[in-house]
Formats: sequence, C-alpha cells, structure tokens
Amino acid sequence: DGDINEMSLSSFQQELAKRKEESYNENASNDDDDDNATQNNEEEEEFDGYALRDIIYAKYEQCYDVEFQRVDSYGFRTVYLNIMPFRLGKRPFRHATEMDYLCHLQAVVEILVKYNQLEYVLMQLGETKKKPRAGTSPLIAVPLRLDLTPDQVEKILG
Repeated sequence: DGDINEMSLSSFQQELAKRKEESYNENASNDDDDDNATQNNEEEEEFDGYALRDIIYAKYEQCYDVEFQRVDSYGFRTVYLNIMPFRLGKRPFRHATEMDYLCHLQAVVEILVKYNQLEYVLMQLGETKKKPRAGTSPLIAVPLRLDLTPDQVEKILG
C-alpha cells in the first residue's frame, strides 16, 4: 500500500505542500487557539528524525550526517545546515549507533520546525545537484542555507 519509506522526494514535497495548504485553510477558518496549538503539534510530529533520514537516503542512497554551521561573510552572520560526507556504518562517523544518529536528526528537525525552516531546507535539498564527498581536500558538504532574521541568528548563536 502507501508505504512512507517508498515515497519519492518529489512526491513527499508535493504532499508536504498539500498538507501545508490544508493546514493554512483550516487555521484561517478556526479561531480557537487550543485547536490550532493541537493541530500544529500534530504537524510537527508527522515529520521526525526518521523522515529526515529517509529523505537523505532517498536523495543520496546513503545515510549522511548533518550539522549546523555558522558562516560570517561581509559583516553578515548566517547559519547553514550541512549534509556532511560521513555515512552511517563507516568511519569516521560521530554517532556510535544508529539510534544516536536518529536522535541527532530528531533534534535537527525540532530546531528547523522551531524556526520555521523545515520546508525551506527540504526544498533546497530536493533542488540541489550537489553531493557530499569524502576523500577530497577540503571535504565537500552540501550547504543548505537557513533563512533566519539577524535576531534569530543571534538567539541561536549567542
């Protein structure tokens, strides 16, 4: 039947856009704050660390690590989510087990949701032609820029 693990990246993005539009329409017609909070929590629970792992695997056929990176350029400070060329089950990999890796991905998803960046990051991931590569100098990571305000960047980075 409709197994989520077999969903392609493009069909996932279409489903995400559809759910966002449905959610927006429901929120616009529903003035009860408690119902909105419950609905938003349900949406956040739909996409988790497992789903991020599946999206990365669907794109690259590997479970690559991710990390946030601060970039200071021309007097501006931005934050990127990098897809790193370190794979689950290979050395070096900073997570001791797959569960550690999934917990890390869950934390990343929660941060992206908190700052309303999940859809933007997934869109960039779907559109990029870049692939993480180890064994090069320097390593080649896939940077996904977060669209944050200067105040949000300062709050995150301190």
